[in-house]
Amino acid sequence: MATKIRSRHQSDFMFCELCGTMLSFDSRNYVKCPLCKSKRKTKEIAGMEIKYTVSEEQIRRELGLSSIEDYNVRCPKCSNKGVYYHTQQTRSADEGQTMFYNCPNCGYNFTDNT
Repeated sequence: MATKIRSRHQSDFMFCELCGTMLSFDSRNYVKCPLCKSKRKTKEIAGMEIKYTVSEEQIRRELGLSSIEDYNVRCPKCSNKGVYYHTQQTRSADEGQTMFYNCPNCGYNFTDNT
């Protein structure tokens, strides 16, 4: 006999309580687990929300951007040495990449095409 596991987090409502697989909306009345075939009434989850918090670092990692401090570049606005930067290929492949700088001291953003 399978043991029923109760959801611990509100966002767990989209996952099967028996095996943890993401539920599928197969009809207007029920959600179904594609793995173990258990069903749940859609009324039980109607109106619930899933909220995510995504960090700046997670976005950079997903987009393949680097986040490195460059101690050789000074902020043109406040002269702070040690601005953050990331690079991105914004022009054609045979041209250099664009450096996007951000000063942690004053918040000034500037770019440089290398």
